[in-house]
Amino acid sequence: MGDNSKNPEQETFEERLNRAQTKAKGADEPEQADNASNVAFRMGIDLVAGTGVGAFMGYWIDKWFETAPIFLIVLLILGFVTGVRNVVRLARQVQEADEAAETKD
Repeated sequence: MGDNSKNPEQETFEERLNRAQTKAKGADEPEQADNASNVAFRMGIDLVAGTGVGAFMGYWIDKWFETAPIFLIVLLILGFVTGVRNVVRLARQVQEADEAAETKD
């Protein structure tokens, strides 16, 4: 049932804690290439999602109020700006993490 032969009820707290910490330690150290591709993918998703949500909301507000594409244009621009802001924030976080890792080594 588990990766140990002891009954989980007989296992001490320290044994379970050590096993959980060992699993977590292995999961916290991703390869650099995987990390970079994940960050790039997230940046793309943030940019597209912000723009898409802004356009969608603008379209439906325009349709609801029967206005010209005023809300579509305004919310599309606002969504794009929000997406860019999220990308810049993520880039700063990655840069700070890289600088911290370099000073740590």
